[in-house]
Amino acid sequence: MHVHPISTFRLFQEGHLLRNSIAIFALTTLFYFIGAELRLVHELSLFWPLNGVMAGVFARYVWLNRLHYYAISYVAMLVYDAITTEWGLVSLAINFSNMMFIVTVALLVVRDKRLGKNKYEPVSALRLFNYCLIAALLCAIVGAIGSVSIDSLDFWPLLADWFSEQFSTGVLIVPCMLTLAIPGVLPRFKAEQMMPAIALIVSVIASVVIGGAGSLAFPLPALIWCAVRYTPQVTCLLTFVTGAVEIVLVANSVIDISVGSPFSIPEMFSARLGIATMAICPIMVSFSVAAINSLMKQVALRADFDFLTQVYSRSGLYEALKSPSLKQTQHLT
Repeated sequence: MHVHPISTFRLFQEGHLLRNSIAIFALTTLFYFIGAELRLVHELSLFWPLNGVMAGVFARYVWLNRLHYYAISYVAMLVYDAITTEWGLVSLAINFSNMMFIVTVALLVVRDKRLGKNKYEPVSALRLFNYCLIAALLCAIVGAIGSVSIDSLDFWPLLADWFSEQFSTGVLIVPCMLTLAIPGVLPRFKAEQMMPAIALIVSVIASVVIGGAGSLAFPLPALIWCAVRYTPQVTCLLTFVTGAVEIVLVANSVIDISVGSPFSIPEMFSARLGIATMAICPIMVSFSVAAINSLMKQVALRADFDFLTQVYSRSGLYEALKSPSLKQTQHLT
């Protein structure tokens, strides 16, 4: 396998106050700009990546969890709003809601790190899911109260919009930020290694062509395939990109989740396809687990039995003696 070396670069460094402050201010401004450019439906953003990105940054670098660093991020939001909007004092409440999400997720993840719970385990993923849920709810309550005066919607619709947006972007972005890493070398991928990514692209295209509510689940099997074949870093990145693309496509009616679709396909057809794609996912996972178990059995057999001399090792002899059935051709020596 051919590899290409990559020079290492660290945006944040412990003990460098000025460097870290500039980086936090720049990151906040950049992703605030990206979110502001996605204000396509209402006055508020369709897809708001800032909170997930900054929550991931503060959670990843424990030594950034200082009041002055949080204050710098908050000031960057206020400065951007002062230059680009006419919200006035409302900006204080809206950006405070952003900080509610960032601080809540960051502190909860840092707490897990101190307790040694930051491993690649399903339970860790569930905890992160719950953290985003709690943070999104707190953020939505404050944000909905603050944005009533700048949006045509009432409190409860605003609460629903805030919560759904913050929760979805948090679940997509925070895992990506926590696992993101620049490899020391860049491997050259083979053609067969790109098949899961190609299948993911095809599934997103199928969502656009078929439409309907069930079409949103079409990329799920391809994402599980990516999870089996790729590293957690790549899988989280692909999941984030797929989710963000689907949200933008739905908002722009490119993916039609109503009864109609580009080919006038009935809603039940789309729903059934969506249910089928969801049902096949646990089967795919089950097959992958079975394959891993089979591989482990083969490894254990190679370690316990010498096929050249046809004799067992010490551990193999012990396991063979415990087995009720032994082949007559094998010598227990």
